[in-house]
Amino acid sequence: KQWYQRRVAITAGISEFGKALMRGLGWEEGKGVGRNRKVVKPVDFTTQKRTLGVTIYEEEAAEAERLAHEFKLGDYVEISGGADKGKHAKILSISLETSRAIVRLPSDEMIDVALIGLKAGNREQFLKQRDSAQEVDADIFATPQSKSKSKSNGKNDIVDQDQKVRPWLHQDLKVRIVCEKFKKGRYYCKKVNIIDIVDPYTCICRTESGKLLEDVPQNILETVIPKARKSLVMLLNKANRFEVAELEERDSKRNQIIVVTLQEKQVATVSFDEACEYVGHAIR
Repeated sequence: KQWYQRRVAITAGISEFGKALMRGLGWEEGKGVGRNRKVVKPVDFTTQKRTLGVTIYEEEAAEAERLAHEFKLGDYVEISGGADKGKHAKILSISLETSRAIVRLPSDEMIDVALIGLKAGNREQFLKQRDSAQEVDADIFATPQSKSKSKSNGKNDIVDQDQKVRPWLHQDLKVRIVCEKFKKGRYYCKKVNIIDIVDPYTCICRTESGKLLEDVPQNILETVIPKARKSLVMLLNKANRFEVAELEERDSKRNQIIVVTLQEKQVATVSFDEACEYVGHAIR
């Protein structure tokens, strides 16, 4: 009991000490501080749902709430603002917590956008813009560059990629290094993961031990096909370029696989060269 009384006395003393300090600065109870002695009421605010922030208007919050339940995976939308304004896109994922969505642009790029920046789109416009983007890519990569960095013409030499070959490098692909002269053969026949794209024909890879390999050219890499059914692969053929699919069947004699695309649920048969193991995140 004595300990408790001392504790209460100390706490009260601290409280009175604070008041005494304020009085020394000119404060009087019931009056404001400063030159004009005005009493200013504290500003009250209410936090918005799903991390929308304190500056968003109630109408925008309500609109985000509506769109979060109206849009669904696979819907085609049009971006109504920002650098990608006017582009049609396909919804890959929706977060009710943040009122944002991840969408795929016609250029196959995936971006994170707010739901209030989207409106209803259509598949025809998306496909039209995708065809236009692919035509631009074809024009860019149609001009051959210098053929070789090396004087030797051996099949294992590191040479510049003939730019008429369609680039297929993509982040989160598992590939195999097939050049004996790259890094003095230390990674020959080793599997690596592509973690970043430097340009359409050059990438940065990570080995299974975690070592980074920079400036790896496409022409010393080959695709890897997983053996387990239901494994994820990325399609590299023109019709389904960069679409993620599930492996259903692997035919090693014919060097082809049967897959089902995750978004459209389409069955496709492609060669080993037209698909590659995908180790990234995908919505099943």
